[in-house]
Amino acid sequence: MNNIIKQVYLNSPFFIKEIFANVEAVRRNYYRKRGQYKENSSSIDISEMLSNYNEEKQIRDFNLLLKHVKENIPYYRGNLRSKCINSLEEITLLPLIDKSRMRENIKDFVNEELLSTFWKGTTSGSTGTPFFYYRDKKSLQFHYALYDKLCAYFSEGEFKRKARISGVNILKVEHKKPPYWYFIKLFNQLQCSTYHINAVTYRDYINAFKKYNIEWGSGYASAWLHLAENVLNDKQLIMPKLSTIVTDSEGLSNEQKFKIETAFNCPVYQTYGLSEVGTIAVQCKNNHYHILTDACHIEIVDEDGFKVKNGKSGQIVVTDLHSYNAPFIRYLTGDTGIMGNNDCGCGWNGPYISELCGRVEDYILTLDGTKVKRLGHIAKPAKGVVGMQLIQYKPGFVEIHVQPRDDFNPESMNDVIKLSKEYLGNTTVTWKSVESLEKTKSGKIKYVIRKF
Repeated sequence: MNNIIKQVYLNSPFFIKEIFANVEAVRRNYYRKRGQYKENSSSIDISEMLSNYNEEKQIRDFNLLLKHVKENIPYYRGNLRSKCINSLEEITLLPLIDKSRMRENIKDFVNEELLSTFWKGTTSGSTGTPFFYYRDKKSLQFHYALYDKLCAYFSEGEFKRKARISGVNILKVEHKKPPYWYFIKLFNQLQCSTYHINAVTYRDYINAFKKYNIEWGSGYASAWLHLAENVLNDKQLIMPKLSTIVTDSEGLSNEQKFKIETAFNCPVYQTYGLSEVGTIAVQCKNNHYHILTDACHIEIVDEDGFKVKNGKSGQIVVTDLHSYNAPFIRYLTGDTGIMGNNDCGCGWNGPYISELCGRVEDYILTLDGTKVKRLGHIAKPAKGVVGMQLIQYKPGFVEIHVQPRDDFNPESMNDVIKLSKEYLGNTTVTWKSVESLEKTKSGKIKYVIRKF
């Protein structure tokens, strides 16, 4: 939506916005479900994919991809020694690719003959520089079908009515009266704004769920957490019955996930994915992220690009097995994680990420230049908070922003400061209360923000 259309939309009466949204849904649905969508949807079996890992199929899928890119993609014509692999271990012989390499000349990584057919996207630029990329529409249609089948599997019904909370601009941020949502008939979906959830409006959202007979939920993890925090603080509120909530776009700690499950009395399934690739993994009841192996292949590597042992932290590398003409092969995601090294025990089989540790750039810089990562546990001693953010304006200094609930205990922040110094060493740590946590342009909330 360009700026002129966006401003016209935001300043229109609500009924015009709802009409606009429903017309846009028809357009999106047409592009989403054309081509091979139906064929993909028929071939995807989520239960089979999660329960019976097929390594030989992954090798076959990889070889079909390699043969195609060797013949059709400029970069791989000169950088692939072979069109095939005999084992998954041989994947490490292929070159690693990151955003900076693709940014230099994105056309090296696409089939230019099909350039006009690609969908062009952009990341939010969390490192300070947005990344523009192309996506093969055949890959898009596979991943759309995969996500739809995943949601149908966990919600136990493809056509159940859902509420989705995300960064859609429904009203101006400063707007103070509901509705903060509109109903998309084609998708049987109550589309809700993440920008308006607060300690005053949360009841409006819950009442809307009841009014529209919402049966399950999806969307931004932080939005559902924010809603849950307020719900748990309201002992008089009668909650609707949801069958499940499937979150995306952001991660939750196990404690945060438990809060949402407690508030809405239903399981929460977190998904992990990238805008460049699509959904990569889904979290099981044991809080491990099982890789959707029909869609992609995952590796964990160290800073030098070498594969790390299972159980060790490293950078997550993904290969999209369906993107032939705008490939992402051994693509450094910018995320860090740990590959599981034994049977998960949940009943699902195959490879899984035991822990998502954060973004590569999600670190605090100390005065001596040390990068300190995996800081989610620092928030544990805080009592009565909706959420927290670590803000760093310069090395050696951290300001913790705290969004309090009514039962917030300021004294608990002394324990937060004490714990943070155990990990950050000679770093000055302060905190302050804020009305809301800082969001990205798309409405997401980052835990660590460095402003230098």
